[in-house]
Amino acid sequence: MELLKYIFFLTRIKNLGNVKIRNICSYYDLPEDFFKCKISDLKKIEGIDSVISGEILKSISDRDRIFRDYDKVREHSFKKGMAMTTIFNNDYPENLKNIFDAPVLLYYKGKLSEKDKYSISIVGTRSPTEFGKYNCEKFSEELSSLNIPLISGFARGIDTIVHRVSLKQGNLTYAVLGSGADVIYPFENRKLYYDMVEKGAVISEFEPGAKPDKVNFPRRNRIISGISVGTLVVESGIKGGALLTAEIAVDQNKEVFALPGYINSRQSEGTNELIKKGQAKLVTCTDDILVELQSKLNTVSNKKTEKVSDSVMESMNDSERKIFNALDYEPVHIDKINEITSLDISDCLVSLLSLEFKNLVKQLPGKNFIRS
Repeated sequence: MELLKYIFFLTRIKNLGNVKIRNICSYYDLPEDFFKCKISDLKKIEGIDSVISGEILKSISDRDRIFRDYDKVREHSFKKGMAMTTIFNNDYPENLKNIFDAPVLLYYKGKLSEKDKYSISIVGTRSPTEFGKYNCEKFSEELSSLNIPLISGFARGIDTIVHRVSLKQGNLTYAVLGSGADVIYPFENRKLYYDMVEKGAVISEFEPGAKPDKVNFPRRNRIISGISVGTLVVESGIKGGALLTAEIAVDQNKEVFALPGYINSRQSEGTNELIKKGQAKLVTCTDDILVELQSKLNTVSNKKTEKVSDSVMESMNDSERKIFNALDYEPVHIDKINEITSLDISDCLVSLLSLEFKNLVKQLPGKNFIRS
């Protein structure tokens, strides 16, 4: 039997969650063996008691109806351009496999990439301050410049900023939804949704057509943090969903970072509390994140210098060439450039501006520069 069909069947059994489904799959070598199961065998599986065994046998006797449901869902997904994957497939996000209660079945629209194992999630309030917006853009842009995939939840506010900046930088980004992967919510993000489908992916554990019910979002949050190696909270109220994502990340033994905010700001109550409790590391720049996650992001952040064509090098004057050779794909401060090239600061700035116009160099906040 097709693995996808088998997993779908198991998800339709009452009181059978992701952990118990994985236990069943570990116990039976083949789906065909499962469909011949007896209560005496089922009770040997961790978490399966008499009540759940009865539900399993009842569902097996009704399998034709569940298989028809599977065919309908599969057909609907195909028409909507969606795909399905299981926790046992290679395209399933690697980090997500290792969390407790990882969804055994995912629906997605777009394309999944193995690079997501180097991703960072950025979450925050739906109503950020100007301080929050600015810093969300700054962190998203700088992390994207290092090709670090960014994960968020597609909500208004911070989540939306993360996705937009990431796409603008040509960086990989996933949106994890609290609805079906074919349901656009909030609707004002419909253009962003279609852009993400083209250049990243929207992901959900809920079946196609599922509405964005309130109870879905806490479950969605464990996937956001689960895909990533670390989570950054930009702004959050004391009871915000972003705070819940951070707490889940702590339970998943993931690194959590928080941006400190004004003590009288509602939007910073949650982040300040995370820092105060020691649940999150205080960050003021992207280097604070990169240092903590260095071993996990090494493959991505230490991007090798790509060979530049001879014609591009010939188009530069001596000063520009010196500066360009001093740069790589990690930020270099103007003082360091001055030290390496022995050029005056004013000459450095003029040449850097010229290289920016040629789209060869990009300036980051704090007078830091990288190759474009």
